[in-house]
Amino acid sequence: MTVRGSASMLDVPGAGASRLVLTEKQATEELGLSARTLQAMRTAGTGPAFIRLSERRIGYSREALQAWIAARSVKSTSEATVRRLEVAR
Repeated sequence: MTVRGSASMLDVPGAGASRLVLTEKQATEELGLSARTLQAMRTAGTGPAFIRLSERRIGYSREALQAWIAARSVKSTSEATVRRLEVAR
């Protein structure tokens, strides 16, 4: 099923909304982040909670993504703080 427009998988019946676990790629699409950004956040412990499905496969529950988004929601720019990842020199 191809969906046009800005609807996410959460909004489209039958588009995977019943999945318990999203793949890393699906999570990046839902969050609007690149895979590298999500990986860096996972390493730093600043991203959403993840599930280690196997030795080499990571997944995310919809609930964890929604909770992470809710925790980052702010009402004004004075509340918004983003911790930058420090690069070792």
